[in-house]
Amino acid sequence: MCGLAGVVSFGRPIADPAALSRRLAGLLAHRGPDGEGVWVSPSATVVLAHRRLAIIDLSGAAAQPMATPDARYRIVFNGEIYNFRQLRAELEARDDRFATVSDTEVLLRLVVRDGPDALARARGMFALAIWDSVDRSLLLARDRFGMKPLYVAARSDAVAFASEIRTLVGSGLAPHDVSAAGVLGYLGWGSVPPPLTWIAGVEPLAAGAWVRWAADGRREERTFADVGSVYALRPNAATGVDDFRDRVRRAVEDSVSTHLVGDVPVGVFLSGGIDSSAIVSAATTAGAGDLRTYTVRFDDASSEHAHARRVAESLNTRHEEIVVESADVVHDLPRILGYLDQPTIDGVNSYYVSRAVARTGVKAVLSGTGGDEMFGGYPSFTRLPSAARIRRRLGPIVPLLAPAIGAALPRRLGPRWREFAGGSGRVEAAYRVQRGLFMPAELREIAGPAIHDQRDDAVNQLRSIESTMLNGTRASTLEGDVARLETRIYLRSQLLRDLDAMSMAHSLEVRLPFVDHVLLETVWPALGAHPALMRNKRILHETLAHPLPPAAVDRPKQGFTLPFARWIGGELQPFVREGMDYLVVSGWIAKEAPEAAWRAWRRGASHWSRVWALGVLGEFLRSFEAIAV
Repeated sequence: MCGLAGVVSFGRPIADPAALSRRLAGLLAHRGPDGEGVWVSPSATVVLAHRRLAIIDLSGAAAQPMATPDARYRIVFNGEIYNFRQLRAELEARDDRFATVSDTEVLLRLVVRDGPDALARARGMFALAIWDSVDRSLLLARDRFGMKPLYVAARSDAVAFASEIRTLVGSGLAPHDVSAAGVLGYLGWGSVPPPLTWIAGVEPLAAGAWVRWAADGRREERTFADVGSVYALRPNAATGVDDFRDRVRRAVEDSVSTHLVGDVPVGVFLSGGIDSSAIVSAATTAGAGDLRTYTVRFDDASSEHAHARRVAESLNTRHEEIVVESADVVHDLPRILGYLDQPTIDGVNSYYVSRAVARTGVKAVLSGTGGDEMFGGYPSFTRLPSAARIRRRLGPIVPLLAPAIGAALPRRLGPRWREFAGGSGRVEAAYRVQRGLFMPAELREIAGPAIHDQRDDAVNQLRSIESTMLNGTRASTLEGDVARLETRIYLRSQLLRDLDAMSMAHSLEVRLPFVDHVLLETVWPALGAHPALMRNKRILHETLAHPLPPAAVDRPKQGFTLPFARWIGGELQPFVREGMDYLVVSGWIAKEAPEAAWRAWRRGASHWSRVWALGVLGEFLRSFEAIAV
């Protein structure tokens, strides 16, 4: 896990490339404390920068940028390739020879020998850039789930890229212009939906894709792996439940064991729920000894630390609790916003547990993130298929029933009901209602002059992106469609991005055994044919070799989040109110929006996440303005 950045000019030389390379590496220092590497081409038209967090092959020989023996190709790479030993053996059988025992060298040789489509054979998380000094071409690529970030600012004569947007902006390689469409997208979803970002002119590279720019102006792009296609397959009707459960058990054990590879100790984030507890169980089965586990503790009835402690005792781990209080959050929020890189309503809890783990000297941990998407754990897996089926049956009479149903619902659900009743009734429409922050009609009400000035362009841009994001290859079951949407939107656009930013703020690598394409191909589409196995994620916890204690299984599902609803009304109130006021002053929301949002939350007509989202956005943009000046 590292940080990378660079720029390629296909025209004139870069002004003071040595200073730029140092600037890029410095801005990424938190992502890699174990080493810094920079390279400037003899023509001064290419700069590559890298910060290293050494996990596999700790020697200096594995430092980056790394070149092939003939110096034609150079790579900077962020991530881990868990099957690199297998890939290396395959390449050695074809007469390749290696100078290191790193996954970086294997990845470079794989692409050089077999082309970028061969990245489909890599099992892991990665973002990479490869410069070909003979063809004078730049290749960028990103893993199929989008676990590792890679942002691009491309012009006709140059391409800049980095692991973080703030690196591009802070180095002068990207503009300082806030994107109205990005702000609108954030208000609609609670995070900025790709390919939008909060900065105009900067886009994330698509997950599972590679792009190559050449000196003659050619731009070639291809998807080498699409996880969405897995859900479209038809379940094998001949596969019985017992056989399916057995295959899932082996696949979970294999994924957890695979994600333990490395030359440093690996710990586990343990929330006390089914996902993280299952990872500890599978790691124990895989023979991981002296396993260290970590959980967050806070003064609220929703804290899961007691459940996590019971799991740790049951599975005999070395367990640590990290205490977080509201005063800590108030003090740390400015620093947290600086590391977020993109505005989001999530991520704060990951910041604290990552910081605590990093302080123990552990450099890599496993996390249960992705378990709900993989095993059908969210309420959406039952709610959305049911809503779609009912909507389809009622058909044309829905508009007639809508007013009466809306009047009977709690006030906070009114806008969502109207959005659903007026929609297509498909799972995609129901998903927006389930996961969206502000509904489209509400966005029109709260939008300020800075959005209205670009409203047509911003709205049209967002609509186009949402259409692509929500639609795509349909799954073979309604449950598969929910899994496809949760994985593509919530997991990729929010959870993975936030977890990367918050963990790398502390130079900590987080590995995700449940975000794995080999496991995905075992679980789906078969799980869509056995929806009963999704309830309480039975397909996961009932198949473990080391059973989980009842504390991890026999209780309602609970998201791992801090008690913001209580804190916003207390110590965090100034932060939220001042952030909303800044949005008014800067023109992003209407002047009456903050008070209306606050009153709606106070009387129970909206969820706390709305005022929190507005406050975070305001303070995030304020902090950016201070940096820009």
